[in-house]
Amino acid sequence: MNAQNSSKKVETVDIQTSAVCGMCEDLIIHKNLVYEKGIKFAEMDVETGTLTVRYRKDKTSLGHIRNVISNLGYSADSVKADSVAYENLHFCCKQPCGVDK
Repeated sequence: MNAQNSSKKVETVDIQTSAVCGMCEDLIIHKNLVYEKGIKFAEMDVETGTLTVRYRKDKTSLGHIRNVISNLGYSADSVKADSVAYENLHFCCKQPCGVDK
């Protein structure tokens, strides 16, 4: 019964980001999301910009995860990238259309 209760606390979501390269993946996942409380798993498909995240709903929220990504300079679903953080990204990580993607 505990395993069943535990699985109800974990959710897996796909977040569409503006990430375009391995540096983006490294910044989002390896240097940030792994340190966020409640994140159990994160994997980026750089070709599509889709980030798959498994997290504990009792420790964090989808909104918080999107805000973390936005604060790094990337869009996350409907949450636009923070413009200052976007400007500080490496040139290869910037989309031609900028923060509106």
